[in-house]
Amino acid sequence: MSTRAGIFRFLAYAVLVGAVSLFTVEVAVRLPADARNTIDDLVAEIQLALLLVCAAVFSWVALRDRLRRPLALAFVALFGFGLIRELQDFLDRLVTDNFWQASAALLLTVASVYLFRHRARLVAGWQRSWPSAGLAILLAGLMLAILFVQILFTPALWQAVLGDDYTRRAVRFFEEATSLGAYLVILIGSLEFLYAWSRLPQTREMDRPRRRHRA
Repeated sequence: MSTRAGIFRFLAYAVLVGAVSLFTVEVAVRLPADARNTIDDLVAEIQLALLLVCAAVFSWVALRDRLRRPLALAFVALFGFGLIRELQDFLDRLVTDNFWQASAALLLTVASVYLFRHRARLVAGWQRSWPSAGLAILLAGLMLAILFVQILFTPALWQAVLGDDYTRRAVRFFEEATSLGAYLVILIGSLEFLYAWSRLPQTREMDRPRRRHRA
C-alpha cells in the first residue's frame, strides 16, 4: 500500500474516532435527564462489544500462529481484564461483592504465569511483529484507556476544578465518550494487526514442532 493511501486511511481513523466521541457527548447533552441512563447503558454495551471483537481477533491469531501465541494471549488477557472491569457491577450483583476483583486477579495471575513460562516466544513474537502500525495504534489506545481516562477523569480532580458546579453524572458522560474513543482506537489497531498478519502466511507455521517420521 502506498504512503499516500496509508496517510488517508489513518486520517479516516482519526476522524471516525473523533466523530463518534463528539456524537456521544452531543447526544448525552441534548437528551433529557431521564433518558441519559439509556445512553449510558448503550455506550457501555458498545464498549463490551468492541472488547469482545478485539479478544476474538487475537484469540484467532493465537490459534493459528504458534510463534505469536504468547503475544496474542497477552492482549487477550488485557481485553479480558477490561471486560471484567466493565462488568464489575453486574458481577458483584450476580455473585458477591468484589467478585470482579478476584476474577481479574485470577486472570492476570494465570496470564502472568503462562507468559513467564513462554517468555522466549513472547520476545520472539514481539520482535517478529514490531514495528507494526497495528501494534502502535493498539498500544496508543491502551494508553488512552488505561492511563489517560483514569487520570483525567479522577473525581477529586474535577471537584477541585469545578467546585460547587461539580456533578459526577455530567463528568461521567465525557468519561464514557473518551473511553469509547479509546476502545475504537484499540479495535482499529487490532484489525490493522490482523490484516498485516494475514498477509504473512509464511510465518504462521513457523517454529511449529516437526513430526518425527518413523523409518
